[in-house]
Amino acid sequence: MTARTRNISIRAMARDDVPEVIDLLQSCHRRPDGTVPPRYGESHLRRMLYDATAAICPHGSNVLVAVVDGDIVGVVAYRSAFISALGWEIAYWGTSPRHQGHGVGGRLLDAALTQIRHGAAPDHFVLVRTAHPAAFARRGFHPLPDDAALMRASLRDLRLSALEGC
Repeated sequence: MTARTRNISIRAMARDDVPEVIDLLQSCHRRPDGTVPPRYGESHLRRMLYDATAAICPHGSNVLVAVVDGDIVGVVAYRSAFISALGWEIAYWGTSPRHQGHGVGGRLLDAALTQIRHGAAPDHFVLVRTAHPAAFARRGFHPLPDDAALMRASLRDLRLSALEGC
């Protein structure tokens, strides 16, 4: 286990952060052949992130960034789910390869889940499609029966680590 990064600050993404956040998300999800999945394409991310800062999308994302020594090293985006008025989803989550394993991603995830908890009712749920199920299982998520990469948690069952009690 590597040492935790201690000087992390988490804040809302600003409009000027968008190019850096795009680079970060692409670096986190780059395939071995150098390509990125279509949802991490620059035009798609640019549209989603700028819409989030302008708050013009009906299901616009709330985007939080983790900053260490003035550099954005992590990002999480969450939004109301399209499938239900009672649902939320983690749309994007990533930590720069250099800071992975240092607690940045967990702090970001806990910050987003805390924000969702404040904006939702106890009967709401959160969905995420992830390649890192253990990070979500620790927080009370369970895989859906037909798709192990798609996980769900009831708001009342969420377990947060870093920010619990703050």
